[in-house]
Amino acid sequence: MQYLVAGARANVGIKSGRYMFEVKIIEALNPAEATAGSHGRTPQPRQLIRVGFSTQGSPLLLGDSDDCVYFDSEGCIGFGKNRRKIGDKLMRDQVVAVVLNLDPNSKNAFTVSAFREGVRVAEPQPLPEALKGRVLFPHVSYRNVSVQVNFGPSPFKPLPFKCRMVQTAALADVVETHNDKPADGKQHEVVVPVGVPDEGTFDWLDDFLQKNPSFVELSDRKLQEWATSSGLPRPRPGPNASNDKPSFSYGLISMDDMSLQRVVKSVASMVPRNYVVMEVTSNLVKEDRADLLRRFGAANFRKTAMVVVGKPPAEHSAAVQARILQEKQNKLDNDWNVKKAEKERIRQVMKRNKEAVNAAKKLKEGDESKDEEKAKEGDDTKDDEDDDGLGKEPPKAELTEEEKTAVFPKRGAGDLAPLALSKSLTNFTLPEKSEGFDEVKYVWEPADKASEYLRNWVLEAKRTTLLEHLQPSKAFTEKFLTWQKQQVEWSQKQSAFKQKPKPERKGGEEDPMAKIDIFSVEDVNDVVDGEPLYANFGPEDWALLQLRCELYLLQDCFRKDADDPDRLGIPEGHLNYYYQKYFRKTLQPQAFHLKSNSELVAIVKDTVSVSGSPPVLINQLSADVEVDTADIFLKFTEEARRERKRRLEAGDETVKLKYTPPVVQPMPALKAVNPVGTPAPKAQPWQSRGGWGGAQPWGGRW
Repeated sequence: MQYLVAGARANVGIKSGRYMFEVKIIEALNPAEATAGSHGRTPQPRQLIRVGFSTQGSPLLLGDSDDCVYFDSEGCIGFGKNRRKIGDKLMRDQVVAVVLNLDPNSKNAFTVSAFREGVRVAEPQPLPEALKGRVLFPHVSYRNVSVQVNFGPSPFKPLPFKCRMVQTAALADVVETHNDKPADGKQHEVVVPVGVPDEGTFDWLDDFLQKNPSFVELSDRKLQEWATSSGLPRPRPGPNASNDKPSFSYGLISMDDMSLQRVVKSVASMVPRNYVVMEVTSNLVKEDRADLLRRFGAANFRKTAMVVVGKPPAEHSAAVQARILQEKQNKLDNDWNVKKAEKERIRQVMKRNKEAVNAAKKLKEGDESKDEEKAKEGDDTKDDEDDDGLGKEPPKAELTEEEKTAVFPKRGAGDLAPLALSKSLTNFTLPEKSEGFDEVKYVWEPADKASEYLRNWVLEAKRTTLLEHLQPSKAFTEKFLTWQKQQVEWSQKQSAFKQKPKPERKGGEEDPMAKIDIFSVEDVNDVVDGEPLYANFGPEDWALLQLRCELYLLQDCFRKDADDPDRLGIPEGHLNYYYQKYFRKTLQPQAFHLKSNSELVAIVKDTVSVSGSPPVLINQLSADVEVDTADIFLKFTEEARRERKRRLEAGDETVKLKYTPPVVQPMPALKAVNPVGTPAPKAQPWQSRGGWGGAQPWGGRW
């Protein structure tokens, strides 16, 4: 909190007469937080106080809007965001008096003055036109100081003239407000907006706050606005930044550790106010809503859930389009003003250059007609003014066709970061009164339609959202390593078998292996006379065996690890991502001279396939069968090899496989791949670098 500016405004405002109040700095704080390791820029000055007046409903930080006037501890006067130096700095134990003169009969009418220790700091400063005729409330903003505010009845330091203090003001000259009182006199409101991410939630919130200025917004975006108003530079958006959770990477320990959020959560329920709690993710999750309701469980709070889900009304869409148009117009105005100022600067430079040239000419050639020169200069100036090409007014902003038809235009980085969405998506629900709410209001659609809308939105989001937090389970790792070791052993046994002399067969005798029913084989290592089922495997067959094992494991373990009945397969567009996450390598269809993953999956369609609408990777084996060994995939590979051979011998060249083993860098090793004391299996010739084996147990890229 040491970097933030706090503010307090009196509930009695002045509308006429001349009155004063005083402020005294009684303590200057120097927080002892260590700055070692911090690289952020701290706001300056560390100790700050601003004393002045503001209108009701303006921001609590003086200088955050144009509806205020103030003097600060740096010796400046501020009108809104504009400041200028008028005196010396304010020191500890000094008393500052601020006098507001709204007496039309006074020679200093409609001015504000500051006095230090009873001595005038500067001449009376005229109030901005925007503040004249409005009720002005005493206001103090401060950082790292303890202050004493004196409203009367007697001043700490008498002024050179008599001036009544605010506490002794005539009732006809003041207005008293009661913003902290509940509307019904009993309970304050806690509003919990519940909306679909990126579908108008913050637009609805802005409109609600505009119509209900007595509500205080509790959100991370509001905390960041507070930090920015306090002088902290806005952090650059990180990869996980969003409207709901903006980046808090300030490079300052007490800002980056999220302690500010914890303090606000702890304190808010102790301060009687009307609150609107804006948490897009948490407000959609039942457990998080329960935590919020516990924090505001006191009887003096009435909890209302506002469900903003479904098709918005026409007035909401009109308000959103008006906001977009105003933002575009503001940008055009700013750009036009910058260009106009630059043109004027250039014009003034050219004018001075002309004047210098004319002056030099005059000295050289003698006196000339002054009238002629002035006329000429006037003509030149007029030409320059008319020739800036920008016109007299900024261009008018217009909405594009897309903006006119957009129901929910995107704001900034989006309401939720992909990681936050993937973590919480399965838990999204709409609130119910039984959770502890005093009332649940459906703002846009009735309850049944809103529930159906959210359900359909969640299903679509699951189809397009990556599970970035998903990690391969222990069961996946154990099974994958077991199958890797099994395949390496098969490869070694194949090499050993090929080194043995082949048995001689009589002329015309058929190879006994050709008669074997592949799927009835019980021992794939010894089918006939010690010949393994994989005796004739080539590099492409081993690669296809590995592909079958990996894709089966991927879809099977993804379904179990995701543990979501709506995610029964991997969307085709996410196949590369999850393959990389599980196997730490990328799918390479080009190894088989193919262009897409769909074509690659098609050559192992006996194991997995991409099908459905939307297309997902699904298992072709029986869902009730638990596959414990890689034997079935070896049999599929042998069956495919025989079919390919048969068709090639029949002259069908379309089934010929083109396979080029890719060369890749080794993958990081897993620990405890082989039992202690057991040597790691050697890499086989058909494996690329980074393939199965002790140092690279995650498998190679085929």
